[in-house]
Amino acid sequence: MTATTTRLLKEARPLFWPWCAVVLSGAVPLLHPPDPIRWISQVGFFVGIPLLATIPLGNEFQHRTISLLLSQPIGRVEIWREKLSITLLMVFSAALVFSCSSAAAGIHIYRDNLKFYGAWIIAMTASATFWTLLAKSTMGGVILGITAPSLLIVAWLGGAFRVFRIRLLSPDNMPIVRVTTLFLLCYAGLMLWLGWRTLARFQATGGMAGDDLLMAGPDVMSGPFAQWLRSRPTGAVLNLFRKELRLLRPVWIISLLSAMGWACLTLFGLLYEQRFSGNFETAVVIVGVTSTLMIAILAGSMSLGEERTSGTHSWHLTLPVPALHQWLIKLLVALFAGLVGAGLLPMLIGRGLLFAATHTLVDVHLGLGWVLAVLFLTFVAFWCACAVEGTVGAALSVIPVAIALGAASYFAVQFAHDLMSLFYSSRFNPYANFRFAWRVAKFVNGIGYDYRTVQLFFLLGTPMVSAIVAGGMAALLAAVQSYRLFCAQLQNSARSVVRNLIPLVLLVFVSSFSLTTFSSLPLYASWQMWGLFSETTWAIEENVTRAAKLDATRPLQLTEDDLAEALPYGLPLSKSTRLWLRNARITVTPDPAHPEGFYCVDDPHWSTWCYYSATIHLANGTDISETYEPTPNRSGPFGHRTVHVRWPGAAGKETPWDW
Repeated sequence: MTATTTRLLKEARPLFWPWCAVVLSGAVPLLHPPDPIRWISQVGFFVGIPLLATIPLGNEFQHRTISLLLSQPIGRVEIWREKLSITLLMVFSAALVFSCSSAAAGIHIYRDNLKFYGAWIIAMTASATFWTLLAKSTMGGVILGITAPSLLIVAWLGGAFRVFRIRLLSPDNMPIVRVTTLFLLCYAGLMLWLGWRTLARFQATGGMAGDDLLMAGPDVMSGPFAQWLRSRPTGAVLNLFRKELRLLRPVWIISLLSAMGWACLTLFGLLYEQRFSGNFETAVVIVGVTSTLMIAILAGSMSLGEERTSGTHSWHLTLPVPALHQWLIKLLVALFAGLVGAGLLPMLIGRGLLFAATHTLVDVHLGLGWVLAVLFLTFVAFWCACAVEGTVGAALSVIPVAIALGAASYFAVQFAHDLMSLFYSSRFNPYANFRFAWRVAKFVNGIGYDYRTVQLFFLLGTPMVSAIVAGGMAALLAAVQSYRLFCAQLQNSARSVVRNLIPLVLLVFVSSFSLTTFSSLPLYASWQMWGLFSETTWAIEENVTRAAKLDATRPLQLTEDDLAEALPYGLPLSKSTRLWLRNARITVTPDPAHPEGFYCVDDPHWSTWCYYSATIHLANGTDISETYEPTPNRSGPFGHRTVHVRWPGAAGKETPWDW
């Protein structure tokens, strides 16, 4: 193995796992259906590609090996060429996965948009060296690499509108896309030359804490705010809060830039009628969703990640402040930064347009869900920062950990429903007794028109509530784990992360499964009862229609087999309906309003429907009386229906239930 091969393997090794993560995000469109998680693919492209381009040189700053690299007996041009060749291999192989998965999923991409995406990849790859050397960190290189061309493009679009009066967001305005693509290619050429020139003249300086551009610079802010952030001789707890706010300076910078981006998007949406065009949605994803995810993830991972990278975390644990207080302050400041930068600012700035009008984002009434998602990502990022060394490693671990927890909740809900269906279709069905099923169904649906109970049970059975409850329980365990990892000597290995993640996944699975099962127990009684009356109504309706044409005065005597044969479209009776109607006798008579015979009405929506009354005599002696009286104004057969049940030996009837 030659020295060149060894150096190339050294460059490729740290890129392997990030490359796998980006490739997996690119394969998301192959899932069915991909719509709920398609944003993962978009974020993987617009953030993952710049990250892959930045890691080869950013790792040298992260591990403090930049001085050793530049002191090697090889030319800097050779170093730049080797790093760039590995970067090109990883980036373009990942881009090929994005292209192939989109084509296989049937996602049509216009040729001009495809050229724009290619120019974006080239620009991110070519500019990575310059921005990483300028920021002296991986995250700084990614942030500057994405922000600089995005701001230049926004400035170009705004200038083109003011000077040339061009409808920028019109879906048929392809010249704008072509000119923007050309601009990105020119930008890539300039950045490629600047990166080579900067590396050739670069001088490694800085002490143990490093000189990251985003983390350094205490004089960036001046005035009373900067004075308040300086440490004081007294007030240890307040000094810790000030320290955390200073460490999260990149988050505040990105939040400010994100707010500017949201304001521009809102202005564009107000100026143009074609606010739902593909170009506008792409801009929302790049500027809005991507920046929001970056803020939420960095808010939770940057403070502790930078301290672990610089080696100052162990020093802080020796301060005369309890470790619990330090951990709690870090967590609270991280959640506050994520809430403000990724939650409140987008909602306040884009509330008038984006959250209410663009189907790419959530509606304003779902703002609580948006805030909960932001807090969830921030907390997951903080947990990853406690379990993984370094900001980059923690940020890369957030999406896999979040997907693992979300998948555990999703599959738990699906497994609970499948298991309940199998259980209710077996001979151990607890609702085989009609009386028990009737009372449970009445409890779930409420008596009369009080639907608060049924709303509660249906709410508990939704995947969103299951995820929130399971996430709350898992958050308590995750908080305990993060505090333990915060104080312990970190074992920086994937096995350690998986070992701590398994209890969280199991807890989410068990809690989601239990909650879904609990909510499904009474709901299945309601569903089976609804199936009984729906199926009998459809079948009786068909039999009454036939009888009205023959003899409208004669009552009908039906059996279970008669109902099964009369169901429309050849549908079979459900298993629960057959169980309850076994050996039952159904008597159908004209309704009290038409004693002379069955009265049927032709309807364009439901062909024909009739007025009738029915009594179902079950084999156990229970009588079910059903009065079906459609109102004349109804456009379908589902009118006012009242059900009475008389149990064997009962003197009176049950309270009527308006089904």
